[in-house]
Amino acid sequence: MVRFEHIISILVKSGYRVSQFCVLAMMAILVINIILRKAWHPITGAYDFVGFTAAVLAGFGIAYVALVKGHVAVELFIDRLPQRVQLIIGIIAGVLSLGVFCLVAWQTAVYGRSAWVSGEFSMTAYTPFYPFVFVVSLGVVLLSLVIFLDIIKSLVKVVKG
Repeated sequence: MVRFEHIISILVKSGYRVSQFCVLAMMAILVINIILRKAWHPITGAYDFVGFTAAVLAGFGIAYVALVKGHVAVELFIDRLPQRVQLIIGIIAGVLSLGVFCLVAWQTAVYGRSAWVSGEFSMTAYTPFYPFVFVVSLGVVLLSLVIFLDIIKSLVKVVKG
């Protein structure tokens, strides 16, 4: 269990490093594009490149935020319940979330394959966008693994009492 948790943590943190780079890349593209627009000629496809990097940022960032428990949680009512009931409610919510995000990962991968087969590309940069769709799918898979890990941890706590 500890090894599985460590592997998930390494994968998610690696994705987080990629998302940090995406923030820097977006800022650089935007600043350079603004300077070039005033001085000479803007970057062709800057809007597309910013959108691609934002997709990668969101895909990997959401898994990291789930790993560090950074999502906003409204627990006004739940906090008043006994610890065991809180864990059971967390397990139920986790199972539902896991189901939804597994569906999202699957359908995103299906869409990425469709974009790959059909040869879809961005309109201004003429860049195929299926790799970015697959990266988003990978990020959602990582999120699903984090949720699965949280469910297992909660189940262990419930069983141990």
